[in-house]
Amino acid sequence: PNLTPVTLLQCIGMGVLFALLSILFCRMMHAAPRLYDKYLPNPVARAAAGGALVIALTFLVWLWNPGTYDYNGAGTAVIHAAIGGEARPEAFLLKMLFTTITLGAGFKGGEIVPVFFTGATFGCTAAPLLGLHPSFGAGLGMVCVFCGVTNCPISTLLISFEMFGFEGMLYYAIAVSISYMLSGYYSLYHD
Repeated sequence: PNLTPVTLLQCIGMGVLFALLSILFCRMMHAAPRLYDKYLPNPVARAAAGGALVIALTFLVWLWNPGTYDYNGAGTAVIHAAIGGEARPEAFLLKMLFTTITLGAGFKGGEIVPVFFTGATFGCTAAPLLGLHPSFGAGLGMVCVFCGVTNCPISTLLISFEMFGFEGMLYYAIAVSISYMLSGYYSLYHD
């Protein structure tokens, strides 16, 4: 978008929303293993319960939206669609839920691509509410939520420039700074 005071305020607002989403994602990711450990201390029972929960949730999502398996796996097609300006409003919540259930149960996998998924779909959904284009919001969301959960603003800026070019450098820098500042010490990683 064109550089105006309104657009800067919109990017600041998006940065605030992304910081809150980052905190929620981190809290969910840290709470899930503790809940599993508390109620299912046996790792085999924990894995079985986690697998059953993922299967049940997959089935419920499929009943609600037949043919949808978008929340299992990396979800790169959904990320691409969000960058293109299309995302289901509930996608970010479902991906966070699937990810925390799976990884909390002890299954191995990554957190970073689900973070990109979550940020892109949330940004695509929230941006029009603040008067920004959904595609732009998806791009901001990918990098700002990544920054919020990793606490790595310089790396995040470099990633944003690599993925989206230098044209929006000021917008990315502002939103990433806000997300970093407000997400505080919440992080997926303890060190």
